[in-house]
Amino acid sequence: MTSIAVVIPTFNRCATLLFGLSKLFETMPARHQVIVVDSGSTDGTPDTVRKQFPQVYLIEGDSTLWWTAATNAGIRKAKDLGCSHVLTYNDDNVATPALLANLVQAAERAPNSIVSAVCCYRDQPELIFFAGRLRAERSDRFYYLDHDAPLSALGKGQRRVDMLHGMCTLFPMAVFDEVGLFDEQAFPQVFGDDDLLMRASRAGFPLQVALEAVVLNDRTKAGINPYDRRLGPMGIIQLLVSRKSTFQIAARTRFLWRFRRSFFFFCKTWIFDYSRLFTVLSARWVLPFKAFHWLGIRWGQRLQRK
Repeated sequence: MTSIAVVIPTFNRCATLLFGLSKLFETMPARHQVIVVDSGSTDGTPDTVRKQFPQVYLIEGDSTLWWTAATNAGIRKAKDLGCSHVLTYNDDNVATPALLANLVQAAERAPNSIVSAVCCYRDQPELIFFAGRLRAERSDRFYYLDHDAPLSALGKGQRRVDMLHGMCTLFPMAVFDEVGLFDEQAFPQVFGDDDLLMRASRAGFPLQVALEAVVLNDRTKAGINPYDRRLGPMGIIQLLVSRKSTFQIAARTRFLWRFRRSFFFFCKTWIFDYSRLFTVLSARWVLPFKAFHWLGIRWGQRLQRK
């Protein structure tokens, strides 16, 4: 029988975490476990979790953990507990009633696969922002499927893809036994999930999306986001150097190089990514938000397979 350890890294987001835990426990069977890894929060998170959710396994670390090391700590605990699967889970996720049941069903249909949930916006629960990614034909980019499409149009079953994420993803424990844990040194925060997923895919673990498993999340609070705000000079610097940014030059370059299909594809993708970024940054200052959003959707649809 599938037994899941839900691993939730957190740092100074006590109220957000508590709400997410309450939604998770509403429908979670008793055989599954929840492991919260706190990275040295100063807002009372550990004491509050112990008081309100005594059934949670709480691991206390410090602020040096970041996402990758915190998740690894939770995976080690899950192994000690004898769990068959690990569900990596964001502390600001909001579980829908059938989330875990549908993930387990998908995992049992494809026991060697890594399975992600469909992610929808918390304030627009019928609108998709993640339903899997495919690799572009003429570059090393990964583009999103059904981004901003209605959930009702998605269908049922499972979808084979080239890339998932770590936001709400179910891993068989065999993945960590065969390819190792997340790479804490190379990718302490961003690209840690992408790196492990690529290693697992190359080792023969299929990547799939369970189209009927849905989790909600507020994407506007995810890292440093250049798409829904105008960034000034300091914001742009942070975008390029912060560990929380998917455009951090060191992490993005390292990931693209590690999983390049060729030197030409690496150069083409790197140049495209940062040219597009600076185009977005400029357009965000020049265009009204609605025009910027419409242009971004049209441009993304036209270029996604390149």
